[in-house]
Amino acid sequence: MPSHPSLFASHGAKVRALLLFLTIAFLPTARIAATAEEEEASPYFGDWENGHGDTLLITSGSIQINDAKPLRYDDITEDSDGSFFVLELKDWSESSYFEGKFLRLTFGKDPDRFTMSIYKTLPNALKKENEVKRAEWRAQTDDDEETDDADDTE
Repeated sequence: MPSHPSLFASHGAKVRALLLFLTIAFLPTARIAATAEEEEASPYFGDWENGHGDTLLITSGSIQINDAKPLRYDDITEDSDGSFFVLELKDWSESSYFEGKFLRLTFGKDPDRFTMSIYKTLPNALKKENEVKRAEWRAQTDDDEETDDADDTE
């Protein structure tokens, strides 16, 4: 006579296996959703330009000046009201455009403009002391891209 506990034990094992499978299957989806939320909440993502003809591209994983190799970074911002962000460059070298490993991005009233202050140490970035470089950036607009296209046709 078959015993019912073994039937329930195998059923329990199947349920556990199914739960494990579902957890693994939906884990990447949860991470994608978090990334989309991060991008929406990070006003510095996008294409930027300064008054010196430089371009800046910031994505959720890297930051790139002009045609240089993109550098990985971490957003290490703490206790911000959303008007500033502190980024730590992961692939930084002293020969790079940035001249420092820590970037402080400060936004004013215009969300299409920010100031990038560059520091060699985190304490300096947090205290806004011993800045090694500063640049003003503004969002690239469609007009800028059309101007670039028009320049190519001449």
